[in-house]
Amino acid sequence: MAATRLMALHIVRDRTLAESLKERMDYTEDELKTEQKRYISTYGCDIETADEEFLLSHREYHANVRDIRKKEIIAYQIRQSFKPGEITPEKANEIGYELAMRFTKGDYAFTVCTHTDKKHIHNHIVFNAISMDGKKKFRNFYYSGIALRRISDILCFENGLSIIKPAPYAERKKKGRYSRTKNYTDKKLEFIKDIESKVLTGKGRGYVNWAKKFNAKQMAKTILFLQEHKISSYEELKAITDERSGKVRQLMDSMKAKEALLAENKKYQKAIVDYGRTRKTFVAYKKSGYSKKFYAEHEAELLIYKAAEEVYKNAPGRKIPPMQELRDEYGRILAEKKAEFLEYAQIKKDMNEYLIAKKNLELLYQQEEEKKEREGRDKRTRNSHQKDVL
Repeated sequence: MAATRLMALHIVRDRTLAESLKERMDYTEDELKTEQKRYISTYGCDIETADEEFLLSHREYHANVRDIRKKEIIAYQIRQSFKPGEITPEKANEIGYELAMRFTKGDYAFTVCTHTDKKHIHNHIVFNAISMDGKKKFRNFYYSGIALRRISDILCFENGLSIIKPAPYAERKKKGRYSRTKNYTDKKLEFIKDIESKVLTGKGRGYVNWAKKFNAKQMAKTILFLQEHKISSYEELKAITDERSGKVRQLMDSMKAKEALLAENKKYQKAIVDYGRTRKTFVAYKKSGYSKKFYAEHEAELLIYKAAEEVYKNAPGRKIPPMQELRDEYGRILAEKKAEFLEYAQIKKDMNEYLIAKKNLELLYQQEEEKKEREGRDKRTRNSHQKDVL
């Protein structure tokens, strides 16, 4: 289990940018807290000169991109605290490094200092606000804290650690602290807990065989997905996927029907234009007594006229609507088709996550059934042997 927090580090009042960086780095690298800097790792910098390297990136950025602003953000700090007794300092530092790498995508230099001076082992991750190439600055987007927590939860799950489950809003205390009323049960949380216990059981004997069927990272995402969408059972998940699959098929059929209408409309518009453009040529051909010489000289136009005439003959009532009416209809159908496509694309995008979650649960429960079947066969075999002995 790990709690995370993302904080922006500003230039300290009455201090320079360099002094502010050094002050923050000195605290996180404290030898007493990191056991003589034993539990420290870095990316894109050296721990002894990290503040100076951060400063060089800042100078390059401010010289080429823009000047220093008031309340300038110089770096960001991530605090990642683990449950007491659940992890070693070495593993905590390894997870902290992976968290920083995934969150910054390798674009920003960072240091990971694991502190062991408290009951709970915790990481202080400081990453530069300026990219390593000195060309861009990290954007602290609106849901960055949620994204950070999600990555941390996935890493905890991958490494067999527990995950914090937020209490329902009505049960939360002030200042974001969570509590549970006595004997409280939540069907949704029990469902998630059941899945987690099944997955974590595979971490023991027979894990190699289990790992062949499951991707731990994908399963972690599935559990978080179920939590976020408040799905309380496999049946509920299946109902959602079935409903969305039906909607996708309905939209596809509707779009195909509209494509056919658009093609027919376009054919009529083309026939009107071609007929009007080649009508005079056909009249002249008719006046020539259907002369072969005239036909040879104007064959292309006469063939176009003939094709347009066929469209008129095959139209309902041998009549094509006026051009303006056709254009208005074409625009209306096209707008409806575009709206359906946008809806189709969104449902398809969301549905992929639901389908992945559904497939992972099916594999998980299939494994459970296979395990029960094997245990049943072993039990029957033992009973059979005992009867033979008697």
